[in-house]
Amino acid sequence: MKLLIFDIDGTLADTKKVDDQCFIQAFETCFDIDLSQQRWELLQNVTDWGITEEIILTNWNRLPNAVEYQKMKQLLVQKLKAAKESTPSLFQEVKGASSFFNHLKAQPNYAIGIGTGAWEESALVKLDAIGIDPSDIPFSNSNYFKTRAQITQHAIEQAKEKHNTNFEKIIYFGDGEWDFKTCKQLGIPFIGIDILNDGKLKKLGAKTVFQNFEAMEDLLQFIEQ
Repeated sequence: MKLLIFDIDGTLADTKKVDDQCFIQAFETCFDIDLSQQRWELLQNVTDWGITEEIILTNWNRLPNAVEYQKMKQLLVQKLKAAKESTPSLFQEVKGASSFFNHLKAQPNYAIGIGTGAWEESALVKLDAIGIDPSDIPFSNSNYFKTRAQITQHAIEQAKEKHNTNFEKIIYFGDGEWDFKTCKQLGIPFIGIDILNDGKLKKLGAKTVFQNFEAMEDLLQFIEQ
């Protein structure tokens, strides 16, 4: 059995733009700090937990407390839900994502999971928008850990426990350079999703990159190789 783990923003869901906008707005409301010029890739941990921790530590010389984390989560979810209601076109699937995901889910020789840097509450808003229900699959996120490696490893451990097996192969689907670097760190194969087709993942050294999931047969063929 093979295990396939998926990121959400920019991978399953074309929601990076609205997610960034809502995160920046929520952060300014919660902490009165403007992140509009922040380059995420310059941060140590590009996860909701990691970003919040690092920015507050840098600006306030202390860690956020539990109340502040909870307020930030609530504000982010509120803004995502409001954006989803007012402009549903901002919450599209990456082409072919749900069909590919559900096809894999129905196959006995594949196990699937989700490992995202988003907080669980905000991730659920985006998954619901594209028709993916993570309730019965391994699902790790920034509620559990602040590093991508820990989140991915947690999803793997959840899958091993659920299926009671050691997988013959583990593959991660992601869109960010932090996803690619995490896979290198963990020693697992990476399939890049480059919805803008700008070649950024290829430039980093990713060998296998697709623009979306429409070429299902090609994707399945690569997984089986």
